Amino acid sequence: MPQKILIVDDEPFNVDLLEQELDDQGYATCAATNGEEALKVLAAEKPDLVLLDWMMPGLDGIEVLKRMRATTEWRTLPVIMLTARTSTDDMVQGLDAGADDYVTKPIDEAELFARIRAMLRIARLEQENLSLRREIAAGATQFTGVIGKSKAMERVYGLLDKVIDSDTTVLLTGETGTGKEVLARTIHRESPRRDRPFVAVNCGAMAEQLLESELFGHKKGSFTGAVDDRPGLFEAADGGVLFLDEIGETSPGLQVRLLRALQEGEIRRVGEEQDRHVDVRVIAATNRDLRDQVAQGDFREDLFYRLSVFPIELPPLRQRRDDIPELVLHFLAEKQTKEGCGPQGFTAPAMDALCAYDWPGNIRELQNEVERAALLCDDGERIDPAHLSERVLASRGGGTAARVKRAGALKEVLAEVEREMIEDALTRHDGNRTHAAEELQVSRWGLVQKIKAYGIES
Repeated sequence: MPQKILIVDDEPFNVDLLEQELDDQGYATCAATNGEEALKVLAAEKPDLVLLDWMMPGLDGIEVLKRMRATTEWRTLPVIMLTARTSTDDMVQGLDAGADDYVTKPIDEAELFARIRAMLRIARLEQENLSLRREIAAGATQFTGVIGKSKAMERVYGLLDKVIDSDTTVLLTGETGTGKEVLARTIHRESPRRDRPFVAVNCGAMAEQLLESELFGHKKGSFTGAVDDRPGLFEAADGGVLFLDEIGETSPGLQVRLLRALQEGEIRRVGEEQDRHVDVRVIAATNRDLRDQVAQGDFREDLFYRLSVFPIELPPLRQRRDDIPELVLHFLAEKQTKEGCGPQGFTAPAMDALCAYDWPGNIRELQNEVERAALLCDDGERIDPAHLSERVLASRGGGTAARVKRAGALKEVLAEVEREMIEDALTRHDGNRTHAAEELQVSRWGLVQKIKAYGIES
């Protein structure tokens, strides 16, 4: 479609002349002979550029320009002022009102066409830049450290949006290795408590008495080994966040003390008689079914309801396979950054195998697999199925990957492989060309050219 230019001039002769010259240059045109009409034509025709005469009766060009810039739809529309005024003050007035350029009367055709081309080129580049920023933004989450754009993760992000700025207690549930601590740290980092401590403790890794002392602190002499007064983790986290991982492993006696701390905001060190006030936001996590534990009498019902004010369930990796390519590339990039070398990516068959596996150990198991494969692969090469573990390869049905044809002209075979890799990358990234280009390690511009050359559909 030819680009459309709106001509605004109160002299019909000037309008006719400009229309003929612009038509000869391949532009579409529309016209208005006064300011009021210009605003109506703008809304109806939606031009790509405006040639705007300054001196018009009634609503002059400056006033039209001011109204345009006050409207979101026309705020960035290119405008070239047409005027016989040549003083610096007049030009400054027009530029301050929002004009992008000037052409003085009598109009030099060559100069006018050059300025039109320049303005349209700048507008096109700005639009491409905006589209690219939107595409990048669409491919990224607003929560730093949390990776994934699948529908399952979008639900998690929606819940985070609601709770992240509050002091509400959050209960994170999900299988082992789904990233509960990562999400807890994200809540802390994005919340108003970000400048205060984040303290984490695994409740299943300590004996009951030791965990009680660790959480609440103790008084000197309160038990064997208590050689001095010691504050607990609740006090260490004062003003910040305390992350209680594996909360389902706690004993009934400790659950009573936790309930009081949550309800009253007060703790008492082991061996002391006075209470201490603490301002702590608690985030708890478990891979157990706490409702089932409550039913069996292994977990206090009142503590369960106090913890699960705002539950967030993290999906297992097998329910968010679309996120696997982004996760493995992230883990590989981390290793490259840490060691300064390493493989340069994954072949399509290797990525297919990783996406097909169910990952019972979830993200933690995936990270270990990437680290293992990176050690087996030579620096600068791409990880292929030969570098993956047998359990991952078995998920592909015996480990036999589909192969493209190997007979025929080399150019045709390479083109088929290239097309297949591009289609696979685009599929894994939901059509996001920027992320596909990053995976394939080509420029976005180069990828777009390949997509056009192969006629790959969106």
